[in-house]
Amino acid sequence: MLGGTSEGGANVFRMKYMEGTQHEKMACLAQSPQLYKQMALCGDLKRVFEIGPVFRAEDSNTNRHLTEFTGLDMEMEFNTHYFEVLDVLGEMLTYLFKGLKSRYAKELSVINQQYPFEEFKIAEPVVKLDFRQAVKEFNESGYRNEKGEIVQQDPLDDLSTETERAIGAMVREKYDTDFYMLYGYPESARPFYTMLDPKDPRYTNSYDFFMRGEEITSGAQRIHDSELLAERA
Repeated sequence: MLGGTSEGGANVFRMKYMEGTQHEKMACLAQSPQLYKQMALCGDLKRVFEIGPVFRAEDSNTNRHLTEFTGLDMEMEFNTHYFEVLDVLGEMLTYLFKGLKSRYAKELSVINQQYPFEEFKIAEPVVKLDFRQAVKEFNESGYRNEKGEIVQQDPLDDLSTETERAIGAMVREKYDTDFYMLYGYPESARPFYTMLDPKDPRYTNSYDFFMRGEEITSGAQRIHDSELLAERA
C-alpha cells in the first residue's frame, strides 16, 4: 500500500486506511516502486532490483494491460552513458529467454501442440535502434494500414500501437530478431524528469524494449540536476 500515487499515467485502486479510527485516511495499492528505487540510489546504493506486485485500475481489455501483475524493476547508476543500463537489461532478458528455451523445452512443446507458435528469435548483442532512424526507415517502407492507406509517422510524436507492430515486423525482416530496443524518444512522449538529449533537446535519453513489436518495458535517464529538474517541472 502507498499513501499516494507513484506515477500519473495509471489509475489506482483506492481504499480507506485505518477506517473508523482517528488515523483514518485514504491509501492506494502500489502502482510502481519507481520513487523508492530512486531514493535508494540517492542513498548511495549502486543498483536496486525489486520483484513485487503491481496494481493498476486500467481498462484491461487488451493483451498488454493487466490490473494485477508481478513486476521486475531495476534502477542503477551508470558511469558514462545510459546505454550501460540498456546493456544490463538486454543481457538479463536474453538470459531469461534462452533459459526458458533450454530449461522448459518440454513445457513449450506441450503449449505449441495446442497453441502453435513461431520460435522466438534473439540477436546477440541485442539490437539497439535510434528512434529517429527507426521512424525514417518505417516512413520509407511505404507501410499501408488495413484500409490500404500509407501511414507516415511524425518523428516528434510517440508511436501508435499499429506503428510499433509494423516496426517490429520491419526489424524481424531486417535483423532476424523478435527482441530489440528503441532509444531516444521525443521529448513530447516522456515525463518532465527525463533527461534531454544533449545534442538535440527535442529528444530524450530514454528507451523502450520490444518483443515482436509490443513494448515490454521502458525507462530513461533521470534528470539529476536540481535546477534543470525544477525548470522542466
